[in-house]
Amino acid sequence: MNRPVNDMQLKVLRWVADGADIDNPPNDTFKMSAGALRDRKLIKVSKSNGKWDATITEIGTYYLEHGRYPQTNRAPFNRRRNQLPKPRTAPSKSPKDPTAVTSKPEPTPTAPHKSPDVIDIPTQLRRPHKAVREIIDHKARLEVPKEQQQRALLILHALAQEAIRRDWIVTPNPSTFRRDPWTDRRTKVSPGADLFTIDAGDKPVAIRLRMRQKRVDHELTEKEIADKERYRWSFAPKYDFVQTERMRLEIRESSSNAYVIEDTVATQIEDKLTRAVEGIAAASVKERELVERRRQRDIEIAEERRRAEILRQHAERYGSWFDTLDQLRSDLAHHSELADTVDRLRHAVRLRGPDDEDFCALGEYLAWSERHLDASDPLRTIRLPHGERPDLSYEEWREWSRRNPRR
Repeated sequence: MNRPVNDMQLKVLRWVADGADIDNPPNDTFKMSAGALRDRKLIKVSKSNGKWDATITEIGTYYLEHGRYPQTNRAPFNRRRNQLPKPRTAPSKSPKDPTAVTSKPEPTPTAPHKSPDVIDIPTQLRRPHKAVREIIDHKARLEVPKEQQQRALLILHALAQEAIRRDWIVTPNPSTFRRDPWTDRRTKVSPGADLFTIDAGDKPVAIRLRMRQKRVDHELTEKEIADKERYRWSFAPKYDFVQTERMRLEIRESSSNAYVIEDTVATQIEDKLTRAVEGIAAASVKERELVERRRQRDIEIAEERRRAEILRQHAERYGSWFDTLDQLRSDLAHHSELADTVDRLRHAVRLRGPDDEDFCALGEYLAWSERHLDASDPLRTIRLPHGERPDLSYEEWREWSRRNPRR
């Protein structure tokens, strides 16, 4: 009788099929597992010149491809004639016999029509993807009961195969190893709830599979009851979350956004696996739309900045012309005050007359003042602003100045 192969032996069998690299063994007890595989005629083990080697057999290759041993059922052998026994047939009645009843051939049953969108669920794990193989080698990552593990693996296998058929990228989320410092034994550590990711082109999504949970009231344990009676307090939770009999498949785009498919009373996940594939594709479509919206928004922002820069340049040019005009106004006002001062000085010198002892000095000072007044006339040399003529209106410049005050 062919004995089943456990997970450790299956990993060694794959390692032998890949070439049995002795420098990179799958575990520390691979030779013990190889001996068990040899007894099942799945591999051949040899040792020549002190070098250990193993090769896979046809039965081992068949087991990896189909997940079971090849069928060995044979028909009984007829020793008398060294022939296989012929099947017995009922004696046929002659068509001339009036009692013969002619029966019409029964129509051959036709296969039911299957929608092209339905995803076939395999019955065996044949050549699973590396992402699914990681879960097979570490089934503790599946948050499902042991009797549901095979079903969960088949669902994940079908989903991964459909993704590969669509040329999507399936990325494993491998487990890590933790070595015990005392016993030097390695233990597998789960990387988290994400089993693997599927990328349909623009957005990788995480795949999770677990049993649906329901909330029930927490029942106090004996220790919690004793603590409550002794200390008059208890930190027991109010609710507990327990697994139900319904499986739940999650397509997670982020930590807060997930597309969920789960068993119901009438349907199972296998019947709705197409919706999971559509959800994976929709995630990439949504990501492309989001990227396009961001690109359009960046274009709009760049255009707004370009227009704002052009408006700033026009406003600064208007401000430069205005500052030049305002400076001319200030210079004219100052020159007007200076002319009034020179007139009053001239009147004062005229009132003192030639008999004043400072008449000569006052006359020279008045003459210099009149020359300075004539030379400092702003209208004699008008200073022009720099740049081209501004094309903003006064209202537009005043509005821009109000929104962008000078510091």
